[in-house]
Amino acid sequence: MISPLAAFKRKIVGIEGEGDDEVGSDADETLTNPWIAEFKDREKILKSTRGYALAEQVRLLNFASYAFGKNTQDLQDHMNRYPMMLGSMRPPPDPDVGDPFTVELSRLLLNALAATSSLIAGQRAILRDVWPKVGSDPSAFEQGAYTDKRLELFDETEAKLLVELRNYSQHKFLPRLDATAFWSTQMPLGELRFMLAVKPLLEWDRLTAPVREYLLAAGESIDILPIYARYTSAVRAFYKWFWTQVEEKTRFERAELEAHGKELNAFAEELFLAPEWIRTARAEPPPGWNGARWRRRSKAEIRLNRAIIGHTSVRGIAVDSGGNATVGDHPWTPITTRIP
Repeated sequence: MISPLAAFKRKIVGIEGEGDDEVGSDADETLTNPWIAEFKDREKILKSTRGYALAEQVRLLNFASYAFGKNTQDLQDHMNRYPMMLGSMRPPPDPDVGDPFTVELSRLLLNALAATSSLIAGQRAILRDVWPKVGSDPSAFEQGAYTDKRLELFDETEAKLLVELRNYSQHKFLPRLDATAFWSTQMPLGELRFMLAVKPLLEWDRLTAPVREYLLAAGESIDILPIYARYTSAVRAFYKWFWTQVEEKTRFERAELEAHGKELNAFAEELFLAPEWIRTARAEPPPGWNGARWRRRSKAEIRLNRAIIGHTSVRGIAVDSGGNATVGDHPWTPITTRIP
């Protein structure tokens, strides 16, 4: 005998249950459920659309943004712990590495710089995908609004300095920050700054000319963290602006994906319809449960929802010079399948 759950799986999902008595010598035979086949074919169509590819790129960009924000927060949290590490709570220096606090601060700065580079690279990839080059030249958007906004928000030299710090850490050594106290008549209690030595960077032969000129004018060291703070503020503002530009430019592709995704999800609700007691892996239905009545009601609600959603066509209509209209082709057609 086949268990009720195995029979349910066979009817809804089209999978033979392992160990069922009726499998017998046909265990290696693969059965194709036409409803599941249609669902998978529809999935392939959605995943092949321009909107889906864009959504995947944006998802990866969001991941880079998360890493950037989290690493920046970790850096700030570590700086805030410095007063707590003074006196008896301060760990002893490691003779092979140095002060534990500043060593960890340098490591966190490297993480933040790496995440920044990933975010920049991701933005540039989406920029060139949504606004591709025209021959060898950047798009009008990249040369115009994109560049104007970037110059408005970023200090070009400081941005290049942070990029060079990341490159230096990849090709040379980890930039090291040292805690230094500054006093003045305006700050009698002193001010703690985390300074970056300039000399090691100037000795790197791959340093770009604008950054080299900036460092030569900076003296023996620079206070890098305020520079990074200004940069992160600009990155957040630019990211928000860039996001709205992408949404506006890809609104048609996103609308197509959303509409057809709703149609497929509504079909999936009917296809994979199962009572709660099966979804939660309970052995038996609740007392007095009427499966046939539950299924009729559930299907009626689902089919009403499918009717409300309907079908969104993106085939388009082309009209030639003679006034003749031709409806375009598109692989996505109305889902008319009903599950018995």
